Amino acid sequence: MIETRAGRMAVALCGLLGVAFLGVYYSVPLPLPPAAASVQEIVDFSTRYHDRILVDAWLQSSGSLLAVIFFVALVHLARGFAQIAGWIAMLGASSVLAMSLLDVALVLGAMQGVAHGHLATVQTCFDLTYVFIHIFPIGPAPATFFGLGSVLMRSSIVPRGFAYAALALAASFAILGFIGLLRPAVNGAIVVLLGSQEIWIAAAAVSLLVNAKRQTGS
Repeated sequence: MIETRAGRMAVALCGLLGVAFLGVYYSVPLPLPPAAASVQEIVDFSTRYHDRILVDAWLQSSGSLLAVIFFVALVHLARGFAQIAGWIAMLGASSVLAMSLLDVALVLGAMQGVAHGHLATVQTCFDLTYVFIHIFPIGPAPATFFGLGSVLMRSSIVPRGFAYAALALAASFAILGFIGLLRPAVNGAIVVLLGSQEIWIAAAAVSLLVNAKRQTGS
């Protein structure tokens, strides 16, 4: 059962592994071609970094899956599915995973287009990968962290500070997501928020590990 000490440790491990995978993915970025890159530039980039691109795709998809498992498990442990906030968190987390997998699918589609000489596919898939920095903070991220924050506010599985931090992340994502549509210059701030959410996940996972024994006996 997930409520046992072993179950909570497994949940925390999912969060930490998810952060580790995504941390590697974000911390060692590829020198991506600019958004206005020509097809030939994209082909050259895909050919030169072929294996690294595939590893990054695996890290992104696996890290996102583990992070979403952690989110859903937190809601369950907090008895959040009896609240509308818990379902909002689950909907947001599901959207996060869907967005991540779609992003990976477009990357793999571009790679396949290069392999088969389908240049229109290469250009289309590459162009679409640049829209995710706008879509993620519009809905998936705010819903996930608003739901988590609201659920954790009524629970003691992690300290109350995590609930406030989650709500702050939700508000920040929503505000910057809207502004980013009109002022692309704030995209750098969105990237910083992406790093902040990984810190939140890691800290919450460690807290869950530390409190596992006390919570199991309560």
